[in-house]
Amino acid sequence: MLFLTDRDVSLSYKEIIQHTNTSKAYVDCYVYPDLKSYFLNWIFALVNQQNIALMDSDLSPKEILENNLTINQVVAVSDPKKISTVDDLVDAIRYSNSEITLFTSGTTGFTRKFTHPLKNLIRKINVSEERRNDVWGFAFNPTHVAGVQVFFQAILNRNLLVNVFMEPKEVVIKAINDHKITNLSSTPTFYRLLLPLSQSFDSVKKITIGGEKSDNHLISQVENFFPNARINNVYGSTETGPLFSSQNDEFVVLEKHIGLVKVVDDELYIHKDLFGETTQLNLINDFYASGDLVEWLDENKRTFRFTSRKNELINVGGYKVNPYEVEDELTQHPKIRNVRVFGKANAVLGNVICCEIELLPDSEMKEEDVRFFLNGKIQNFKIPRKISFVEKIELTRTGKKKIV
Repeated sequence: MLFLTDRDVSLSYKEIIQHTNTSKAYVDCYVYPDLKSYFLNWIFALVNQQNIALMDSDLSPKEILENNLTINQVVAVSDPKKISTVDDLVDAIRYSNSEITLFTSGTTGFTRKFTHPLKNLIRKINVSEERRNDVWGFAFNPTHVAGVQVFFQAILNRNLLVNVFMEPKEVVIKAINDHKITNLSSTPTFYRLLLPLSQSFDSVKKITIGGEKSDNHLISQVENFFPNARINNVYGSTETGPLFSSQNDEFVVLEKHIGLVKVVDDELYIHKDLFGETTQLNLINDFYASGDLVEWLDENKRTFRFTSRKNELINVGGYKVNPYEVEDELTQHPKIRNVRVFGKANAVLGNVICCEIELLPDSEMKEEDVRFFLNGKIQNFKIPRKISFVEKIELTRTGKKKIV
């Protein structure tokens, strides 16, 4: 029974048990060479109730120094636990008292570390017999909270993980067909780069979208090509883990979160009780300003929609431009595969709106085509003044569009 396939590399549950029973140490802050060794190292630590920091290989020397990290630190374990069966393995992980340190992706300007008890990371994971035959497309960075969630979903249900993270479109399509993937979880950017498709995929039963702002147009496109899938749009972070979920772009504050989340000047504030352990947060009366901007749809029903990141709004001649609004319009053009909108400093206006556009294969557009398409859809000052067509939109280490 396989746990992982990663192109030509595979890892079985039997191999995991053998490695766990023969190892005497693990590596903390492991800069891993491949996914197989990463999971083997992590699982050994979990089984033996050891705390571990999941090290992103792209963390810079400055970030390592600022977070007081020692990379590739070998930690010996006295009298390591022996595992006999897959059930023993799953139970040892599920009931481990390990604490896991994760690192933010740095969208707030610098990387922070957060330590979570394992029980907090797996509290929303559904473990059941009905999920035993699930096959997961692994489409997140494995060291970030969304990738961690997928790992636990898979191993606690004895599932197969198929690695498709940062893989080309044709590799992802082949993986879905060959392995009959049932669950896909990734960023909106992942799905935009996957679409459009020449076929629908009936094997996929659940799709999760998270990590970036999504929109109803993308969700509608995903529904067309994955007709049997239930769509789940998720908001979460390294700091909190999963917090809100919805089947469209409208979210609701649950009763259990009343008093723990609030909106101040359109910005989402989150209470410290919902965070992992850290000393790196600036709190205001025990609340953290998330930097995520929202709009109330119905304040009495506690429904809202995410609109932007506070630090990504662009000041153009005194007007605030939300780059996601422009991107949402452009991604509806049938020739556009992906787009990034950003501001560039200007002595007169403060900033001018710029955009990079990645076209679908065998498509052609000119700058005037882009402006004509946007004319009447958004206000004139929001229409990009500088437009460039690029071969590929650069992504971050988490698979999101890189902020310029």
